[in-house]
Amino acid sequence: MRFAATGKLKTAVSIVLLGALAACGSKNEASSGQALASVDGKEITIHQLNAELGRSGAREASKQLLDGLVARQLLVNAARKEKLDSNPSVLADIERAKDLVLAQSYVQMKLSKPARPSQQEVDDFYRQHPDWFAQRKQYEFSELVISNANLSKELNELMTSTRPLEEVAGWLNARNIPFTRLQVVKTSMDLPPPMLEGLKGMERGRLFIVKEGDSAILAALADVKSAPVSQSAAAAQIEQYLVAQGQGRITDQELNRLKADAKIDYFDKAKALKDLAAAPAATTAVQGSGAAAPKDDAVARGLSGIK
Repeated sequence: MRFAATGKLKTAVSIVLLGALAACGSKNEASSGQALASVDGKEITIHQLNAELGRSGAREASKQLLDGLVARQLLVNAARKEKLDSNPSVLADIERAKDLVLAQSYVQMKLSKPARPSQQEVDDFYRQHPDWFAQRKQYEFSELVISNANLSKELNELMTSTRPLEEVAGWLNARNIPFTRLQVVKTSMDLPPPMLEGLKGMERGRLFIVKEGDSAILAALADVKSAPVSQSAAAAQIEQYLVAQGQGRITDQELNRLKADAKIDYFDKAKALKDLAAAPAATTAVQGSGAAAPKDDAVARGLSGIK
């Protein structure tokens, strides 16, 4: 038995195999004149095309959509020929995908059609978030990204100044420390509050360090520009945000109800897992600024992978 699929190919095969599982029972549809194409005897029906249309966001059914289903069926057939439908790793991916679809379907079933936010709610939200809208700023950064392991006391001292970032790059080169050079533009709406607070009032050219996972970003504030958004321009975005926020509350309430009704046991091996909510957070914080603890979003993690 050959278990050759790895990485992106394995994931793609898992997805197409899941699609094939969803298409089971299509023979009856085909026999009633619903077939649009056949791939080595496996028929593709109008119902499958309509389902694909709904998921793709396309405006109308097209030959390109049908060609996509044909290509998927070719991959499924090839995967089965290679016995990948017996590969334990692929089967585990299929089971995970099925669980994600079921979880999302349950959430969607419980979410009623969202009520459109009132004009007063939109007005209040706009007024309460000046950094996102009326007083929005655009920040331009020059960055050198290195491994956290190379962040030394000497380098920290070098970064506490308004020297050109190019001098820091020279210092890294002289010590054969690898780095990636980036130019990044973000608005005050994109930045986490602790970092935004650290940037307010910071002079151009000032150096600082941001830690992100296993990387350290040696950054210089290159420029700051005013980039306000009017309330009329932001209204649609605010409405979408408020609707999503309301749906999130409903989902949280339902999850809490399910937890209360269920018997959940965490075994001894689970005690070794790190509790991220209890750990000090340094990610995306300007060094020297306090960062808020990461939000415990179990629902988002439970539905991760579903778009």
